[in-house]
Amino acid sequence: MNSFKEIAFQILKEIGKPLHSNDITQVALDRGWLKTAGKTPKATMNAQLVVDTNSKKEKSRFIKTAPSTFGLNPEFRETVKSKSQKEDKTHNISKDVSTKQKGDIAEARIAELVILYGDTTLSCYKPISDDEGIDLIVKEKGSLKTMYIQIKSRFGNNPDEIFTATAKASGVNDHYSTATIFCYFDTEEGDLWDYLWFVPGPDFVRLANKISNNGKAMFGFVAGRKRNEANKWDNFLIDKRDLANAIISQMKRI
Repeated sequence: MNSFKEIAFQILKEIGKPLHSNDITQVALDRGWLKTAGKTPKATMNAQLVVDTNSKKEKSRFIKTAPSTFGLNPEFRETVKSKSQKEDKTHNISKDVSTKQKGDIAEARIAELVILYGDTTLSCYKPISDDEGIDLIVKEKGSLKTMYIQIKSRFGNNPDEIFTATAKASGVNDHYSTATIFCYFDTEEGDLWDYLWFVPGPDFVRLANKISNNGKAMFGFVAGRKRNEANKWDNFLIDKRDLANAIISQMKRI
């Protein structure tokens, strides 16, 4: 059981009264129910419960009784699924989807996150060409501060899969106006994994594996989807909903 909402449901059902999302998360962590790669599980728990109650309204299993405080919805009635509906089903993406199309999909999802979740309003622009390793241009509204972002994505549904990627050294700049995002698209969930790696340009230059491919200098990235203190990239793993604020924070260094 590793779904934030399923864990919250079980805890609230057992406790029998509304709890603050921080308390729900702490109970889950103490019991070892919540195994998350992110650094902000309490924020993630609150965000998921807020989205669930706001989007599903009376059909949500939860009700909001106070700021960041949730209980079980007494009007909720769980639909009994048929045997055929309960059977596990693996969802596979079309074999005809090209690598470029996958990249475009991931870049569009990243742009959505940047626009939706920032404390400050950000605008996103896609270059006509990405021959300089720039997939997304992010600008703070009302300011000239701009960031140039390269996005590396992988598609799959294996939680134990190791994320590997390379980038041309010529396309990586040792400057805080640049960053590389490494994101995993979970084909079973039909969306980006809840976490991604946001690596500022200078840190990528400093920490990346230096390799050569047919005489061309490349930077290598290798990380697992499960946190490992020995992995040098874990410090850059963030909740995807924190991406916009991470960009805003880095803009202050430009």
